[in-house]
Amino acid sequence: MAKIPQDIVDRVRDTADIVDVVSQYVDLKHRGANYFGLCPFHGEKTPSFSVAPAKQIYHCFGCSTGGNVFSFLMEYQKVSFPEAVKTLADRYNIPIQYEEGEGGSELFSSLYELHNIAIKLFQDNLFSQRGESALAYLTDRGLTEDILKQFKVGFAMDSWDQLVKQCTGKGFTKSHINQSGLFTQSEKGTFDRFRSRVMFPIFHPSGKPIAFGGRIFGVEDPAKYLNSPETPLYKKSDVFYGLQASRDAIRKTGFAVLVEGYMDFLQLYQAGIHPLVAVSGTAFTQRHALALSRITQKVVLLYDGDNAGGNAAIRAVWVLLKAGLEPTIVRPPGDQDPDDWVRAVGRNDVLSAIESPTSFLDFHLEFHSGKSLEGAERRQYILDLMREIRSIQDGIVRNDLVRILSEKLMVDEHDLVRVMKSQRVNPVQYPDQTDQGDEIPKFTSIADRAQIELLQLLALEEQSTRQYVQENISLALFTTPLLKKVAGFLLDEKLSVESSAIIEYFQDKHERDSVAQILFAETQNIPPEQIVSDCLKILKSMPLKERIQSLRIQIREKESNGDDPQKELDEVIKLQQELNDI
Repeated sequence: MAKIPQDIVDRVRDTADIVDVVSQYVDLKHRGANYFGLCPFHGEKTPSFSVAPAKQIYHCFGCSTGGNVFSFLMEYQKVSFPEAVKTLADRYNIPIQYEEGEGGSELFSSLYELHNIAIKLFQDNLFSQRGESALAYLTDRGLTEDILKQFKVGFAMDSWDQLVKQCTGKGFTKSHINQSGLFTQSEKGTFDRFRSRVMFPIFHPSGKPIAFGGRIFGVEDPAKYLNSPETPLYKKSDVFYGLQASRDAIRKTGFAVLVEGYMDFLQLYQAGIHPLVAVSGTAFTQRHALALSRITQKVVLLYDGDNAGGNAAIRAVWVLLKAGLEPTIVRPPGDQDPDDWVRAVGRNDVLSAIESPTSFLDFHLEFHSGKSLEGAERRQYILDLMREIRSIQDGIVRNDLVRILSEKLMVDEHDLVRVMKSQRVNPVQYPDQTDQGDEIPKFTSIADRAQIELLQLLALEEQSTRQYVQENISLALFTTPLLKKVAGFLLDEKLSVESSAIIEYFQDKHERDSVAQILFAETQNIPPEQIVSDCLKILKSMPLKERIQSLRIQIREKESNGDDPQKELDEVIKLQQELNDI
């Protein structure tokens, strides 16, 4: 793969502000010297992801991931290091010249390229003579060519190998083809997965294409919609359709409107309702809720107006409540879906309803005729509600729901609480809580901590402190492999010691996470001379103590065998004196 010169990498890193970059994907709040937000790399409800602008690095106290501005993009967008540098260079208008290098295409780069080829092919199809009927179908549904081009809607011909031919001879490996989700395999060969379908590309929030949803058109097929299978790029249980275009609007308005379908999204977005996302061909999941929680706390559900849409909205609301979000509901009149509704009444009426949504409990009571139920049906209705409410972890939300239900159903609040406590519920399992215990070193020993304190002093910006430490320690003091590796870089006068630059010396993710954690910590408010002195005592005494312990074992063995241990005793006395002199 082509290599970017180091001076360009340095310039891009020095120009790009990590708070500016990360805040495009994470809602950061200023707290003290750093910024905090919900970690984009694992599910959490309390912000533990922190960005240090002074050091230009980040660290999550929950999952221990960390790095600099380049590694953030590499992890979040699933791109290689050169691609992360190129992305930021383009953003900050820094020209890049590549040097020749070795190596083949990265997996994620190839998968993105395959999707880009597919998008272009499908769009060319839609706006060609062979795609006239598909284009007419979309425009008859009220979509303009501008919105179709903005979201790169296309058309897959009724062909087994149009995309196969388009990708042949372009350097893709069999593994890339198999993992893209764009093709199917059989004994007869490789074939296009999508045929005779209107194609809706699905994008990562960064804007890169990762999957497709295809609506059948022109032929009979029991599967009205066909989505890409899960791939290294596409995990359908936490991906939204349209988020790459609507994220800024959601942050600006403070809420997200959640719809079910691609056409619902496109019609509303075209009408000027922009804080909008759609689930892409799957039910709403806990992972969807966690993804939304990173950019907003309020969600307005706008599902279809029929019974199926109402039930789906209720299921999604329970997921949102359990994830700590604030859901409300708007229901299209009759059995209309949002697509039909906005075309029938226009933007203003729909927007007015979105700005004055129905509370969840009011919707639930109306949808199930909860106030008019009697006898066994009423009892079962209350039991079902209490079971769901009990599984909500936020005590304030849970108590508010009980209080409101007590008033609306005219049931004593204490009785509802007693019923709720009697219900058995399965604990909510939040996804992506990665256990990395064996992969990320813990550095719990006294010697490890002493080595880390010296490394933190060596990484300080203050030249006089670094020089003092360098003059009083040596690389031989560092015995833990990773810490010795870090020390080697910090003690090399030819290398940069800025925290954000040091991160790039480590290509292994777990090493990078550990180094970021070490560099992220604030140094103690203790004179560096004292820290160096204390650490030296620990690090110099540890091997002496270990040798003394070993000798004492040998002395006991010799005494038990009737041998003379005088040699070992003399060495112990000598080592004890060295220990006292430290």
